[in-house]
Amino acid sequence: MTKFRFSRRAVLVSLAMGGAMLALPSHALAPGFTAYTKAGFDAALKEAKPVLVHVHADWCPVCKKQQVVFGELSKTPEFGKLKAFTVDFDKETEFKKTHNIGSQSIILVFKGGKEVARLGGATEKDRIQNFVAGAIN
Repeated sequence: MTKFRFSRRAVLVSLAMGGAMLALPSHALAPGFTAYTKAGFDAALKEAKPVLVHVHADWCPVCKKQQVVFGELSKTPEFGKLKAFTVDFDKETEFKKTHNIGSQSIILVFKGGKEVARLGGATEKDRIQNFVAGAIN
């Protein structure tokens, strides 16, 4: 039977590294997206630009695919016409309740302060691009 010995220093270094990893954001936002805050979202709804919301969960493979698509779409002219937020599905329970969100990987578009379009589970670039273009025009 093999015996393992841990030095005090090795344990402290491991704990410090683990703590540092917890301090990092849980996921990188797609380019052009802002992390959701109620104040920021409410202010954006009052502006003239449409508002896009991506309801994202770190553990969701569909959300990760959507995030890649949003990274590509962030370079298009349509994307420049809107304000975009990422809502953390696991943390923003009030947003989910207010906007009747039952699952992650939902994309919402708001115009004039009201929801005008909703798409769930789509990962195809063309489908998401057409959805966003149709909702903001």
